[in-house]
Amino acid sequence: MIGTASESNHDFVRSLGGEPVTYGEGLAERVRGLAPEGVDAAFDTIGGETTKVSANLLAPEGRLISIADPEVVDYGGRYHFVRPDAGDLLHLTELAEQGAISVHVERTYPLEQAAEAHRHSQKGRTRGKLVVTVDWDQPPSGLL
Repeated sequence: MIGTASESNHDFVRSLGGEPVTYGEGLAERVRGLAPEGVDAAFDTIGGETTKVSANLLAPEGRLISIADPEVVDYGGRYHFVRPDAGDLLHLTELAEQGAISVHVERTYPLEQAAEAHRHSQKGRTRGKLVVTVDWDQPPSGLL
């Protein structure tokens, strides 16, 4: 697995079992250096030019999926819009509880700081998930 990340996140990518490459100018050449025959699959979470670059890095019979850009179909890929599904979420919860999968949480915010969590997310530099918690015993003021 090859994972694109900033230099500061390379050790994190390695801890997940991946080979890190720095994103940005020259990304395609760095990936080709690791996979000269092309990659078997590419998962696009950015869209736009990244989708096109990902398509050009595929090996013959390689697969491309995007959750960010429906134009991925123009490159022979598939677009999947992610929607929460109660059954799927329950299954993922069970897998996490069994230790079969893990979720890296970068930071947790109380509901009152949801706007701050959103601003943090918009920076595009999170490593893992941001979680907003709700204290059901203490509803935030102004929401009821």
